[in-house]
Amino acid sequence: MTNSANDGNSLHRRLGLAAATLSGLGVIIGAGIYVLVGIAAGQAGNAVWLSFLLAAFVAGLTALSYARLSRLRSKNAPEFQYVGMAFGNNLAFLAGRLVLWAAIISASAVAIGFAGYLSHLLNIPVIAGAISLIILCSIVIFLGISQSIALVTLLTVTTIIGLIVIIVIGIPHIAGIAFLDMPYGFLGVINSAALVFFAYVGFENIANLSEEMKNPERDLPRAIILALAISSLLYILVSLSAVSVIGWKNLSQSAAPLADVARMAFGANLDLALSLVSLAATASTVLFLLLGASRATWAMANAGAFPRIFSVVEKKRRTPWLTIILIGIFAIAFAATGNLKEIAEFTNFAVLLAFAAVNASAIRLFYKKQTITDNNWLKNVTQNILLPGLGIVLSLFLAANTGWHAIVFGFLLIGVGLLVRIIITRLSRKTT
Repeated sequence: MTNSANDGNSLHRRLGLAAATLSGLGVIIGAGIYVLVGIAAGQAGNAVWLSFLLAAFVAGLTALSYARLSRLRSKNAPEFQYVGMAFGNNLAFLAGRLVLWAAIISASAVAIGFAGYLSHLLNIPVIAGAISLIILCSIVIFLGISQSIALVTLLTVTTIIGLIVIIVIGIPHIAGIAFLDMPYGFLGVINSAALVFFAYVGFENIANLSEEMKNPERDLPRAIILALAISSLLYILVSLSAVSVIGWKNLSQSAAPLADVARMAFGANLDLALSLVSLAATASTVLFLLLGASRATWAMANAGAFPRIFSVVEKKRRTPWLTIILIGIFAIAFAATGNLKEIAEFTNFAVLLAFAAVNASAIRLFYKKQTITDNNWLKNVTQNILLPGLGIVLSLFLAANTGWHAIVFGFLLIGVGLLVRIIITRLSRKTT
């Protein structure tokens, strides 16, 4: 059924700029706006839009580093690749593993968000709905990259249409709203930003399609920036609309916040429509996160960071079937916890640490010492030190505000990761 990557197996290169950008939007736009906007409003009040803006700024700094680094090495498992180029295999393994865990746990969190909307419609138990979605997505991913991206694209277009409807609903209600009302002060806005950063997690996953893109050196940086810019604009406008229609207090108490916005404006019929759109949004995110995680695991196995058995691909469909099964099992285990907020907070902590490492890699790989008299000195310092340096500082700042549960769990996983790395290294030495 399978061959190993060592026998020359590779993935199909079928994706262009449009497909990569839509895939990025599909993974970014999901639980962050359709589910977490309510929880975030409970912390930031009417100023929840400002939380999205702050989170977008932090994500944007790191996106620039990803875009530039992708031109140096266009391979899957980008954090593993970039940090490895700059700091060696040990730190690369930790960074890659953190983001891999974050992708798996993110998929679980968004699956819970999907199940919340499904329960809102059909009264299906949340955990059962989440697990069913993960299984269905894993089957689609096994069928092939073309089928996966086609479904992500369809769901993403549906999702964006739903957000535009929410924005239009809010236009008549915007006048007179105090959009800087912060019931818990600016600290509440910052804590909310640390939470809604989850809404932007995923742009880095576009790089996990590198080895299935036709021209990754050209299209990957563009896809990352485009997907992040479009999603940021939609998030800010939707959050402004939502608090205008039903107020931040009602928003914070809702399990299906945007569906409630639609119902408040137009009644039950549009509530149903927005609930269906929300299902599409969260399903596309789960699909792409699981897809990216399976590709990252495959790439790290090819590089020897995981056992080689995980580098096998199915001959006909050219999909890494064993990693798809493994990722699905872990995602189901996390989804069974049913705690969306804590899962999102841990995901943010893990990703923010990895983002700090990626920005540090950009400094190390791009900065060249120049004298103050050189014509490009200011550009060099700004582009290669100040921007990624600010990305490091803000990523670590938001990570520190994710909550102590997330921080403890994050460092626990880092410790386990170090132990696994030591075991793999010693085993590989014994076999050589």
